[in-house]
Amino acid sequence: MSVAELAILKRVNADNWAALYRCRWSASDAQELVPQLQKLLESDDPLIINEALRALFRIGTPAVSAAPEVAFLTRSQDPLTKQLAVLTLGQIAHSVPSLCVESLAVALADPLCCRDAMRSLAFIGPKAIGAIDRVLNRFRDSDAKIRKGALVTATAIDAEHPAVAELINDALSDRSKIVRDAAAKLKNESKYG
Repeated sequence: MSVAELAILKRVNADNWAALYRCRWSASDAQELVPQLQKLLESDDPLIINEALRALFRIGTPAVSAAPEVAFLTRSQDPLTKQLAVLTLGQIAHSVPSLCVESLAVALADPLCCRDAMRSLAFIGPKAIGAIDRVLNRFRDSDAKIRKGALVTATAIDAEHPAVAELINDALSDRSKIVRDAAAKLKNESKYG
């Protein structure tokens, strides 16, 4: 860890992350700090990268300029870095789907990141339509929580998609109660009820 990297991390972690939260409301603070955090994402030290990702997550959407670097890290070989990148990308770039949907859709294939990626895609909603087929494919998973997430996410993206209607009907007879309950709720709330 270099002295410069340490100084940046010390600043962002000081006073219960006050500098990071200021960036949420002050464009000038974000314009000063976000590029420094982006630079930390290039570090060879996973601990530095992970701290930078956590900081960007706390800043939120004012850190959207870091989305390309964060999206690249969603393919990291380090499991923690990859998971933090998926969480951070959804937090900072959800309002600019072109910067995050594809990377989040790719992360659906990783068991460690799948649920976080689905939550972000559901939050993005209809603008995540490019990921709908990959979300629908996750309903084949043996994990009931993943199946429920796929059901909820697909409905958030496009409740009127014919495959989503079919998925809701299939989920009504799923072997898991949490999936059946989610399907019943979605069916009652939708035009399929």
